[in-house]
Amino acid sequence: MSVVCIRVGHRSSVMDISGYALVIGGGNGIGRAAASAFAKYGALGITVADLQLEDAQNVARECKAVAANPNFCVEARYVDVTSETSVHDATAYAMQVFGRIDYCVNSAGLGVKNALEISDAHVDEFERMLSTNVTGTFLVTKLVSAIMRSQEARLNDPAAPERGITRGTIVNLGSASSFASSPGMAQYTTSKFAVLGLTKNSALDNAVHGIRVNCVCPSWVDTPMVRQAVDNVPGLGEHIKLAVPMRRIATPEEVADAVIFMSSSKSSYVTGCGFIIDAPGLRRTVRNITGHDPDGKAVFLSTDCGEHHTIMGEEQALSNILYSTHSTPVEINGDVDIKYAKENLPPLHYQHGTVLRQIDFAPNELTPMHRALSIDYGVVLEGEFELILESGEKRIMRQGDVTIQRATAHQWRNLTGGGTLPGRMLWFLLGVKDVVVNGAKLEGYLGPLQVYYEEQERQAREEEGKEGEGQ
Repeated sequence: MSVVCIRVGHRSSVMDISGYALVIGGGNGIGRAAASAFAKYGALGITVADLQLEDAQNVARECKAVAANPNFCVEARYVDVTSETSVHDATAYAMQVFGRIDYCVNSAGLGVKNALEISDAHVDEFERMLSTNVTGTFLVTKLVSAIMRSQEARLNDPAAPERGITRGTIVNLGSASSFASSPGMAQYTTSKFAVLGLTKNSALDNAVHGIRVNCVCPSWVDTPMVRQAVDNVPGLGEHIKLAVPMRRIATPEEVADAVIFMSSSKSSYVTGCGFIIDAPGLRRTVRNITGHDPDGKAVFLSTDCGEHHTIMGEEQALSNILYSTHSTPVEINGDVDIKYAKENLPPLHYQHGTVLRQIDFAPNELTPMHRALSIDYGVVLEGEFELILESGEKRIMRQGDVTIQRATAHQWRNLTGGGTLPGRMLWFLLGVKDVVVNGAKLEGYLGPLQVYYEEQERQAREEEGKEGEGQ
């Protein structure tokens, strides 16, 4: 079957999207948003291809409803990107219907359902992800590249011939995981690194033919795949909200706008690019606890992210208590210390113990002036911070820098990325004896921070009192 459409010279006023698009994986998520965006920005025709034909048909109807071009046509098509025959049939159909493919988007992909360490990862899931995310992207890029090379070249912008010619653009969907790794995500990270590599090589091969190939690499996007991950991984939703500077995840439409830009003549000098849309955040902290086996040999007892996470203020910071002890020396026989650390949320510090506290700060966050009656070993793990003392003196601390605070009043300001990115610090706190200056005993004060430690401090005082009675 063929569909005949007559072009009447429509041109979008924002982006020059006036040709024919093929959206692979267009049935949901980013692919669905991309198909809709092509229609809104003036595409003459779109082929929406997806493994779920019914989804593709629904998106085709949505595209019709929002199309800006009065002569718009849309087709829905089944495609299985793991099958070369299926991809060939889908691309051939798009050519049969519209005669050209000016824009191709590769949005078909799989995400990780259950994050597993590499030692526990499943080979079948690894192969399935490579087959869809990598081989699928390869097959679409290969076949569409051949089609585009045979097409008539056109000026990127007739009003600016110096922008050169184009035979088409290909946009692959990578990920922030195309650049950075995450624990328990070996199969996904591997596949997305490969997609970026494939994009860069394809761009080199196609450049002389006037075909641009780019990769849009978002991080957290509000798609069915991410919503499933949030539902399955405890605390992930709150972690995402705090880690991302904008304090929200991206919408599919925001990523689709990047796809449109990369497809349009506005990006005519961009190829082989990994376009990151990540509002970058902080990596997940992994805590390892060691111990001994029955023979006295060192072993790992647990690997996790800690039990005690507290969101502070209106999401200005996230506190993660990595460990604490309530007495010195520490009793580790029978794993008494581990049981105590996991079951008890500590106060700001223990008078006779230790607290290992990590805090992730929102962008440009400034803490209240406060004094803890403790020695604090503070280390910048990620980012850049300003330490402001009560006297007005200031110091800038960068990754790896250390400050030993000796019961001094101070504030912290997160300067990471010029105040646009989250930052992370780690403190090791120990109690001190009374602090006396010029005969006057100093008092600790936390101000608005007190609410996060009141109950824990009361419980710690009661516990120390009971221990004192038993001595």
